[in-house]
Amino acid sequence: MMTKPMSFPDLALLTVRDPKAAAQIVLAWNVPREALWTAIALISVIVTILSTLSNMIIPVPPPLNGIVGNPFMYCAIAAGGFIATVYAIYWTGRMLGGEGRIEDLMILLLWMQALRAVAQVAVLIGLILAPVLASFLVLFIGVATLWVFVHFINAALRLNSLMRAVAVLFLGAVALMAVLTFLLSMIGVSAVGVPMNV
Repeated sequence: MMTKPMSFPDLALLTVRDPKAAAQIVLAWNVPREALWTAIALISVIVTILSTLSNMIIPVPPPLNGIVGNPFMYCAIAAGGFIATVYAIYWTGRMLGGEGRIEDLMILLLWMQALRAVAQVAVLIGLILAPVLASFLVLFIGVATLWVFVHFINAALRLNSLMRAVAVLFLGAVALMAVLTFLLSMIGVSAVGVPMNV
């Protein structure tokens, strides 16, 4: 007997309430790798549009406005950052004994990014209607993101330990920052409005 597919709102609520159960549902989708790369491009465009709208409401200070104010640059950074995050987490997890496929991690982080995009829409509406409420919403989204992220890492890499997942997240973030710092030093950050020689 076939079970009825879970709706987007129901799966979104399950993701926050029980990330482990939601991860199993998302992993069961078995999305092909080609579709995952297409989804990365799509979600990067959506995130860029939302960030541009947010910048119109509350402009970000320099030098960040050099990035957010340039949609093409922001989209490239969003896509590159997502891919770099996936690989940093994946290889860090493998070094700590994790298993699983990189596609598993990719689909789970794509789902999380889609939920963050929906949350960003809610924040934009809140900034217009109730700025104070929007600030609390941003705090909740930040906490919920960490909660879901750790569980998704644990599920995708089959770590069987939330503490190991936290370690992977921390070490992966350190590795990612080191790589990004190196790349920025190579290309120069003058492209975003910061002089190369300070």
